[in-house]
Amino acid sequence: MLLRHATLRKNLPSIDELGLLCSKSKGRKKVVWVHAAGKSAWATLHTVRRHGGRVEDVVLITVDVPRRFLRRSRRGLWYCLVDVPPERFRDLITFTALARSPVDDAAPLAC
Repeated sequence: MLLRHATLRKNLPSIDELGLLCSKSKGRKKVVWVHAAGKSAWATLHTVRRHGGRVEDVVLITVDVPRRFLRRSRRGLWYCLVDVPPERFRDLITFTALARSPVDDAAPLAC
């Protein structure tokens, strides 16, 4: 499944090298949290509230995780019981890309 993980930009060097590690989780469960694309705005704000920083410092990592590794927490939110290695990373989305308006990207209408 293609899902996303929200994290602070300062964590990227370690994540690029080691992957997403369950042992780094600061919550009750030692798991890697991932979310559906439709929950990216919520996940960005949650990351800032939980770990500090600014929304501009949050990046989203698109990961390809086998369904068997996942447990559903609630609608659009999953957790992974095993570490996610860097080979499973597919894309990196910055705040600028996330905040871009789809209206600005559309072609102008001819009158």
